[in-house]
Amino acid sequence: MKHFLTALILLGTMNAQAWTIESKVQVGSKGEFIDTVTLFCRADESLCETVCSDKNACHKEQELCFNCLGTANPVLRTVFTEVDRLYRNTLQAVPVQDTAKVFKSSHVFIAARSIYNFYSAIDSVEVQTRFQNLCPNPSAQPLLVLEKNLNNEPTRIKYVICDGTGPYNQEMQVLEYSPRVESGAQEIKLNKP
Repeated sequence: MKHFLTALILLGTMNAQAWTIESKVQVGSKGEFIDTVTLFCRADESLCETVCSDKNACHKEQELCFNCLGTANPVLRTVFTEVDRLYRNTLQAVPVQDTAKVFKSSHVFIAARSIYNFYSAIDSVEVQTRFQNLCPNPSAQPLLVLEKNLNNEPTRIKYVICDGTGPYNQEMQVLEYSPRVESGAQEIKLNKP
């Protein structure tokens, strides 16, 4: 029985996904902000190859989304001011085989340090703490993934990417996200966690 459990643990470890994602804001040669998201994969991981046909890493320069630079978009206002109060983590991890779709789809990836944060300082500890509190495990740099409509405008928070082993024994996980509140006639009710 002991050998069977050891073999089962080793098999589970061999199937672990080994990828990380990083968001970086830099200033370009003309003074413009460049927001990039990079997906890094371990040598035995196929996610990068599936996403961008490169075995090691996928680099994505974020496109400017419509109505994102400024304070007009209510979704971005929520992301930087109240995300931890109004949204909750469902703890439902996206299955390993569906993870590539998150990166291949036309989403906006938002880190706490973002060119879209017009609500506080770019290195705000408060915003970083809000983002970190969205994850079930300690996460250095969680990313929110926003869905866009046909006009290239963010419409809702769809996923959060966190560090941690998660149910699929991976170094990082993509978790589904949902509203914490429902608004009725004139009343706001908290959803049950």
